[in-house]
Amino acid sequence: MNEDLDIDDVESDDGAPRTKGAVTRDAIKAAARRAIAIDGFAGVKVADIMKTAGKSPGAFYLYFKSKEALLHDLLADFQDKLLVEVNAPHAPHEDIATHLMERLRAFWRIYREDWPIATAAFQMSMTDRQFARAWHNIRQQGIRGFAAVVRKAQSRGAMPGMDAELVASAMTSMIEYACYNWTARGGDFPDRVIDDQTATGVLSHLILKAMADER
Repeated sequence: MNEDLDIDDVESDDGAPRTKGAVTRDAIKAAARRAIAIDGFAGVKVADIMKTAGKSPGAFYLYFKSKEALLHDLLADFQDKLLVEVNAPHAPHEDIATHLMERLRAFWRIYREDWPIATAAFQMSMTDRQFARAWHNIRQQGIRGFAAVVRKAQSRGAMPGMDAELVASAMTSMIEYACYNWTARGGDFPDRVIDDQTATGVLSHLILKAMADER
């Protein structure tokens, strides 16, 4: 039997059974992340991805219809991480500043790890309707979550009279583009590695100052 079609159970890191097919699929996705980081989505070839994964090029199509379908799958993983770790709801008695800083650290970490996927999906959204819709959904997910925090801050006197959704849109756009600029090779600092503490420190300061402004 072709090893890529083997459905025998194997054990995952957490002890749960997984099929060899699922392991192979994950290996292809991990290889794609590395290959896209090096060559960009437009430049990477299926053969490059499968060589990195240690699999034959033909095996790719057992799991994904196309390179674009693979990117959609990777983008869905990215969105799921954001939903769980960044869009966690604000607890009733939780300090707003602490909540924002924790969510910001989570976003930076996820973006730093998956910047090749986020960058590729954003670029594809400029010309492809399906990617445009997927990217819009991710943006709306972030805006809704941030707007809820803005409204909570407004209930305590911050930013009176301002449109919470527009505030959230502006702030998430700033955070998102800053993360792109600080991680991507085509960003503002291609030869500099910006550490977690520095990146989240700058962003936290800007966001918290804006949220605290009651004028």
